[in-house]
Amino acid sequence: MTLSLRKLPIDNIKHDVISALKQHNTLLLTAPPGAGKSTQLPLWLLALDEFSDDKIYLLQPRRIAAKNIACYLAEQRGEQVGETVGYRLRNESKVSKNTRLEVITEGILTQIIQQDAELLNCALVVFDEFHERSLHADLAFALTRDVQLGLREDLKILLMSATLATDAIKQQLPDAICLSSEGRSYPVDVSYQAPSNARLWREHALSILKSVVHTHQGSILVFLPGTGDIRYLVEQLLAVMPETMLLCPLYGELSIQEQQQAIAPAPKGQHKLVLATNIAETSLTIEGVNLVIDSGLENVAIYDNQTLTNKLTLRAIAKSSAIQRAGRAGRLEAGHCIRLFGKDEFQRRNEQSISEIQQADLLPMLMEIARWGASECSQLPMIEMPDVKREQLA
Repeated sequence: MTLSLRKLPIDNIKHDVISALKQHNTLLLTAPPGAGKSTQLPLWLLALDEFSDDKIYLLQPRRIAAKNIACYLAEQRGEQVGETVGYRLRNESKVSKNTRLEVITEGILTQIIQQDAELLNCALVVFDEFHERSLHADLAFALTRDVQLGLREDLKILLMSATLATDAIKQQLPDAICLSSEGRSYPVDVSYQAPSNARLWREHALSILKSVVHTHQGSILVFLPGTGDIRYLVEQLLAVMPETMLLCPLYGELSIQEQQQAIAPAPKGQHKLVLATNIAETSLTIEGVNLVIDSGLENVAIYDNQTLTNKLTLRAIAKSSAIQRAGRAGRLEAGHCIRLFGKDEFQRRNEQSISEIQQADLLPMLMEIARWGASECSQLPMIEMPDVKREQLA
């Protein structure tokens, strides 16, 4: 077995993390992108005697991140994925009887708990990128915490995030120990190029891209709100792309294989132009990216009382998301970020995004809660409660 010896910032608190996990059952860990919390810390956990006989679940909010992290961790151990480290996704899995660390999505954990209420043979559940706070994440955490409080007081929970709002979460987890790690990032120069007409932001983005693909040395990551925007730009750019730059879309509806093509290292002598939704905002590192172009927009599913369904709504991202996006240009070297909106506008934006539990359709979550045996959210240890009227409506 070959373990990675590369020093990462998270290593500076290795003793503190291991000591806290041995003495306490709930831990909050804040570590910026590049610290190694997703790629180094799980290797420590596998080496601990406390977890040698039981399973560890490592949760990722996105399928592509789950698969790639599992493959990376297995490679660091000199093994094939599916041996000590495996992954389980909705339509794909690679695990074996020897798998001790499973990288899974939050929805998978919910189904595991519904079928095994005591999480037998599991010693630790790790929630990575918890700041994204999807409905799946909130539900999976609430069920795991309920198991810990009511059935398995020995079950350990570790919440990890780059931008964890620890004050709010600490109020819900008074028994939790909080630790933080420094990150490792390179300087990112930020500039602002707002369109003269906000409605024509796609045409403005296209104009900038046509310019930079011929002058920029390195790979480029472009954040766009939706798949329609990505397809539009792919269609417009195909005829003008230089031979040395590959055009790669990246969004959730693509197959895992297609997504992996977008994040794999570019062939020697070539660079990439990756057009992505916020799927690339966290977890994934795309090799060679030293320029980020940020539309400053995202599509969010917001529940519509008129149609009784989620409706995709275009809105400005929060400051925290803009900072996360810019940071993708400085993961491996100094970089640059072009924001396609004004600096004054950035200053006026909300600090944090509104959590999904406050705006999406609650019905699927409430059905899982009923399956668990509860009649309302307040009967579970939720990190955040939804609006009572919206819950009653659902």
